Amino acid sequence: MRQFHLVKNDSADIGFATTCLIGGIITFSEFKDWLYFVIENTDEVPNYFFDILDIDEKFDYTLRTVNYLGFHPSWDASEVELLALDGIAFLRFHDHQTDASQREGATSALRSNPHVEERFRETFPFIEF
Repeated sequence: MRQFHLVKNDSADIGFATTCLIGGIITFSEFKDWLYFVIENTDEVPNYFFDILDIDEKFDYTLRTVNYLGFHPSWDASEVELLALDGIAFLRFHDHQTDASQREGATSALRSNPHVEERFRETFPFIEF
């Protein structure tokens, strides 16, 4: 079984997934698929997973993340890594729009930071693009 980072002082995995959700890199349905993936691949599932699975709308989770988790999840990312995530969204969704970046800059950041795509593919192995 895999060790996931899902608790207050060690929240890189839930932080990365939440960052991807909020930034439009994944859909809420894909976020829930990730929750199921974690449930199937770990022995220690946080109780908050089941609360999140009962949510119907992305905005309910994103507006009340701390209420569900009991803490702010974090993924320690640089600005260029966040830009690279936008690059993934631009590749996945033809209509992706963000105020944070433009397509060329984001895809260039992704090419320069292949570890971000690797992290994305490891975190969401069921998503292809």
